[in-house]
Amino acid sequence: MNAAFSTFIALFAISGVLSILLALYTSFQKNHFSGIRLFVWMSIVTAIYSFGSSFELASDSLEEIKFWVTFEYIGLPFISPLNLLVVFHYVGRERLMTPKATLATLTLPAISSLMMLTNDFHHLMYQNIQLRTDTPWPLIDFTMGIGYVINGSYTLACGLVGMWMLIRHMRQTLNVYRKQTATMFVGLFIPIGASLIYTMNLTPYHIDPVPATMSFTNLLYCWSILSSGMLTSTPVVRENILESMRDGVLVLDPAGRIADYNKAASQLFPFLAPSLIGSRAVEVFPKQNLLSEDADMSFLEAEERQIEWLDVDEIRYYRIRSSPVYHRRGGILIGRTVVILDVTENVLLHRKLERMATHDGMTQIYNRTYFVECSERLLTDSRQTLEPLSFALLDIDRFKLINDTYGHDIGDQVIRHVVHSCKIYLGDRDVFGRYGGEEFALCMPGRELDDAYSLLERIRRELASGPVMTSAGPVKVTASFGLSAAHRELPLKLLTKQADDALYRAKQGGRNNVQIAGLSDSEADSGSQQLQPTGDAPLSQKPDGEAASG
Repeated sequence: MNAAFSTFIALFAISGVLSILLALYTSFQKNHFSGIRLFVWMSIVTAIYSFGSSFELASDSLEEIKFWVTFEYIGLPFISPLNLLVVFHYVGRERLMTPKATLATLTLPAISSLMMLTNDFHHLMYQNIQLRTDTPWPLIDFTMGIGYVINGSYTLACGLVGMWMLIRHMRQTLNVYRKQTATMFVGLFIPIGASLIYTMNLTPYHIDPVPATMSFTNLLYCWSILSSGMLTSTPVVRENILESMRDGVLVLDPAGRIADYNKAASQLFPFLAPSLIGSRAVEVFPKQNLLSEDADMSFLEAEERQIEWLDVDEIRYYRIRSSPVYHRRGGILIGRTVVILDVTENVLLHRKLERMATHDGMTQIYNRTYFVECSERLLTDSRQTLEPLSFALLDIDRFKLINDTYGHDIGDQVIRHVVHSCKIYLGDRDVFGRYGGEEFALCMPGRELDDAYSLLERIRRELASGPVMTSAGPVKVTASFGLSAAHRELPLKLLTKQADDALYRAKQGGRNNVQIAGLSDSEADSGSQQLQPTGDAPLSQKPDGEAASG
């Protein structure tokens, strides 16, 4: 037998053996690859084609050769379509391959096999088959029929579509999976290239080289399965996990480049696109959407960080959890996973609950509990810094009469009016709270007694300057004030008691006045004259510093 023929026969047989081994190995492996059965069937039909080609070369009569050519067609038409179906599953597009779509994909190969089995009756696959006269060993020459052309075109089309899908997918997957993807691409490219060479009659004695090339591709598959877990650890497994996660996930390589992301991440950050795979994350994120402290993108490497993200018309709050990924051997950093959780609703709810716990619902100033807490801190600070601090209580005069006469709705309106009038004159540091029903408290760090007295007088005159216009008509409103000044080691309770005593004197003294703690009625009257500011601003004019609601 010719040595070249012997080599081809051996390569074809090796290809068949490797295909059988691949089918057996993958069928017994535990994996989550949805296309594993298709791969097993692809290996089986490849083995049928390879063994048939080997026996065809080893045959010594035309009838024997025709038998093995027909045998080859039990598997040959299915190889490329099955390979395409495997690719669909590999790149995560198996949902497109419904049972009906799969059946349609395999219908033409089945027709081609049936036509080959019955070729002697219609000659649609091979118009004629005869032995060549110019070869040292029995080989056939044939004339292609329309069925042969259609089957060959369909096989080529399936291969080209599969290669296009793999190239497109390669840019969107991790480096660790690109080796697998490249292996599948080569597994399609080499047989198709060999088939084109065979079609153009560029092989010795017009021998079909495709089974020989499949020996190489099968070895390549074996190497990829053993070295990188091909078909047992595939991108589609990773994608199914990532895409099932509600939280956004970014995968960065050691250089900080985007290696992958899931759909949830692209919904949080719409600028993410497949074209950005391989780009540095710090350059991809628009810095104008981040607060200044996060503009350096350090949150991508922080163990946990909450960021504020400016969306189209609102601020979103994201909690970022970044975790390094190390190689299981050697502990070398191979990347980083960044999990993004949208916590906007939680943050807003927390702020709402926090405000409800610290603010009065009707007036939106501090409630008594939080006001006392803030005042305690300010009093402690004033002792440490030797800064003056004044404390005041104010009470709406004859408020019960207002409620009894006009009703509680009007009473609430009067309370809100008093709060608004106070806030006009309060400074940034002044702490304002609702102390009781119609009683309010002021803690004024940095204000000496005369400055605090001047402030209270402005508020008093603002309230007394005119009636409150309500749905029940104009309602006259005035308030009484009690003022005390903090001294070293003076507790807040005693400071409040002094202000309350002064407020009581203001009520007893005819209401609508400011009384200072520690002075008798006569001293208070003279003290009021001494503390009266000489240049009050007009009542309609707002002094420097916005009013603090807390």
